[in-house]
Amino acid sequence: MIPKQYSIIYKKLSQTNPPAKIYLYGDAQLLKEGIMRGVRKSIEGMEAFNLDIFWMSELKGTNAHKKIFDSLLSFPMLGDRRIVILRNFVFSKSLEKKMLEIFNNFKFPDFTILFIEADKLDNRTKLGKIVSKSFDTVELNTPNDREMMDWAIYFASKSGKRLARNAAVELIKLSGISLNALREEIRKLSDFVEQDTITLSDVEKSAPHSRSSHIFQFSNAFAELDFSTALKFALELLDFGEKYSSLLFWMHRNLSDLLWARISPGDLSKRLGRRGFLAGKIRETARKTTPHLILGAIEKLHRADMLVKTGSTDDKTAVVWAISTISNELGK
Repeated sequence: MIPKQYSIIYKKLSQTNPPAKIYLYGDAQLLKEGIMRGVRKSIEGMEAFNLDIFWMSELKGTNAHKKIFDSLLSFPMLGDRRIVILRNFVFSKSLEKKMLEIFNNFKFPDFTILFIEADKLDNRTKLGKIVSKSFDTVELNTPNDREMMDWAIYFASKSGKRLARNAAVELIKLSGISLNALREEIRKLSDFVEQDTITLSDVEKSAPHSRSSHIFQFSNAFAELDFSTALKFALELLDFGEKYSSLLFWMHRNLSDLLWARISPGDLSKRLGRRGFLAGKIRETARKTTPHLILGAIEKLHRADMLVKTGSTDDKTAVVWAISTISNELGK
């Protein structure tokens, strides 16, 4: 998704009138946060009376859902609408599943807007089909490399700067898959750079000291099967506040590159696109392992993800477990 497309969605949702049920999902947290701010503007100044935000991870007990329904049914004060937002909504958890089943048959008041901020939507399941039918669903996933370029230019323009193309490429590489990290790097550079255009030289002077450089070094180490170094940077990134899902994504992308290098090495450069210059190095690393072992490592990443989503373990333990088990199978 590029900024222009996002702007259309933002405008539409921020002008939503009750009654409405909106299910917002995907891993682009910055974009989801922006839309939630837009929705809240419709009750600006009256948030204390007409806005309730529930963090699903904090709701406990058999009657946890009752607080949500009490809020949905409460009349707005000095206004025509009430907004209820459910944050950190994990589609696979039992409480969330129960809520969605109840919502399907629940008659919403004419003044209520329900906003669910979720991790995903599985349309293959019965519950997923119910959500798709009864909610307005919006998917906001992390932009791909090409779309990231548009976002880099957009963030720079919002800070009153132009961005040289090679500077944008470097910033995207350093920021990993995080739109938020990309925006913060550009904001920092905009304060640092006096001229109108941010150049590659400006990025090289500033970015190596940032959190984003850790993402780059983590990814490089993992791609080279240097798991001890990868684990070191992973732990530091988690301490910085990086999401476990971001680290799993990077590991998954690197493993997918290795798998492609084994099954179709001639097409690797084309698949890598702008990262095509890495093809030779990836092929060399891929020779140290087999497709079977790589697929097994990818399966470990999925297991680590589910361990967190089902509440079986915490983010840090899941990442350490994933890197350690993959190291045992693929490591030097």
